Amino acid sequence: MTQKQSTHNRWINAATTAAVCVALLLCAVKIAGWLITGSTAILGSLADSCIDLLASVAAALAARFAAIKPDANHKYGHNKAEALFALTQVVLISVSAALVLWESTHRLLTPQPVYDPHIAMGTLVFALLATLGLVSFQTYALKKTDSLIVKSDRAHYLGDVMALTGALAAVVIGETYGIPRLDAIAGLVMGLFLARAAWQVGKCAIPELMDEELPEEDRQKILAILEQNKEILGYHALRTRRAGSKRFIQLDILLTASLSFRQAHKITDDLELALEAAFADTDVIVHADPAGEARLERRGREEAAFTKQTDTEHNAS
Repeated sequence: MTQKQSTHNRWINAATTAAVCVALLLCAVKIAGWLITGSTAILGSLADSCIDLLASVAAALAARFAAIKPDANHKYGHNKAEALFALTQVVLISVSAALVLWESTHRLLTPQPVYDPHIAMGTLVFALLATLGLVSFQTYALKKTDSLIVKSDRAHYLGDVMALTGALAAVVIGETYGIPRLDAIAGLVMGLFLARAAWQVGKCAIPELMDEELPEEDRQKILAILEQNKEILGYHALRTRRAGSKRFIQLDILLTASLSFRQAHKITDDLELALEAAFADTDVIVHADPAGEARLERRGREEAAFTKQTDTEHNAS
């Protein structure tokens, strides 16, 4: 394992461990707050924190499994464990959202007062500050790793920040102006935020399991690197995908047919190093084809057209 990969894994482990600790703390505080006050806003937040705890424990385990080195049965590594974890989190968040929405709807139809609202407010303020601290740390860790595990966990906790803010405002306004239904409305908002978080995480996880191409921004960066090397006459069969925080890039490049094997090898090596430098934790495979002799029958139309144009320009020169 390289130093970069080791640092990458340490940041992921730190972020997932912090999430577990914060989720444990918030569960304990919210259980006490809910038992004392009976607030559905706190109940909704408690359900969310329980799901957070389960998800964060699963995230910590998934992060450690994803970091296992490739073996005989998993030669591409275990990085897709991140996407599988994320889908599991989608299920957990969705169940939590449904339960909170059900309870909040019941309380909206039959409103009940919040007992000792000052404790309810204090509980929500504490939860909000703790969650803000965790999200700030996750944001920093995400910049260091670009991990789907950290990204999905952060999306959930970021939703918590907004939902906790709404719940706190509802309890304060409801107590100040005597509107008990606001507490139930806060629970409904919490449930909707949970559903939104599930949708966001699912959008990140499913494309990875389906081996979807890297974003257009990454593709343009790859093309820019290809254009910088004047010895590369063209490319085709560019295929990319992602598994967790690891990217995979594979392509064929067109080189002058008269180059020696050693020269062609150096050009492909230089390209691989340039792509690995541009994208953290990336597996790159480059195959060199003599210009005008590439096998296009298994390539896409767009790539074939690009290759033919390159060949024409090369032959004309």
